[in-house]
Amino acid sequence: MVNRRGKWKLLNVRIVLLLLFSVAISLSSRLQAEEPPQFYDPVEKQIEGWTVAVDPLLFSQEHADTGKRALEALANHLQRVKYIVPEERVTDLQKLRIWVEWNNKKLNTMAYHPSKAWLIAHGHDPRLAKHIHISSVQKLLDRKMWAKHPYCVLHELAHAYHDQVLSFDHADIVATYNAAKEKGIYEKVLVHTGKEARHYGLNNHKEYFAESTEAYFGVNDFYPFVRAELKAHDPAMYALMVKLWGPIP
Repeated sequence: MVNRRGKWKLLNVRIVLLLLFSVAISLSSRLQAEEPPQFYDPVEKQIEGWTVAVDPLLFSQEHADTGKRALEALANHLQRVKYIVPEERVTDLQKLRIWVEWNNKKLNTMAYHPSKAWLIAHGHDPRLAKHIHISSVQKLLDRKMWAKHPYCVLHELAHAYHDQVLSFDHADIVATYNAAKEKGIYEKVLVHTGKEARHYGLNNHKEYFAESTEAYFGVNDFYPFVRAELKAHDPAMYALMVKLWGPIP
């Protein structure tokens, strides 16, 4: 028979064990929460001279056909870049890496990622840093995307080139952007839909450079749509395109 003092000792032991158990669970949960997210290892492919990191799902039995079409569409984009951009610049562009995913729902866009710190802070794969990121194969296959942004891959390559080759602080680009903004020549322009809107390139000098690159080499979705229109509408930026990218035959 256990006396009163024994009962208190037994109760105290149980309380201590319960507290220790609770602390252990809490620490375990915290450690699990602090564990870095796990990311897949991409399959590296060479496409038209570019190194492309590819989500393994594109090669799975379930998605192989769609994956094949998506990579063929990417090759189409890159072939056009090879044929319209001066050869010496193509050599530089082919050093810029591309990453294609099956469907990244957290980053549902086509973008260039300049910052590893930003990716880590938002729980994304830090290896995406300094990559042109095609977050979904549908970005390469969607007909609406082709109609609106036929040179979207070139646009993202321009961002990467701006960052890694020229520098985002390139003085001539910043100055030309500020001058165009001051003139107000992009505040209200024609869009591919036939409506008028503020030009996307006014967001910052980086978008201004990438949008102008699309018009210089191909077709943009905002006026000036093509090279001749860029020369007439924004001769200073046209001259800078010739200087930075090289003349077009």
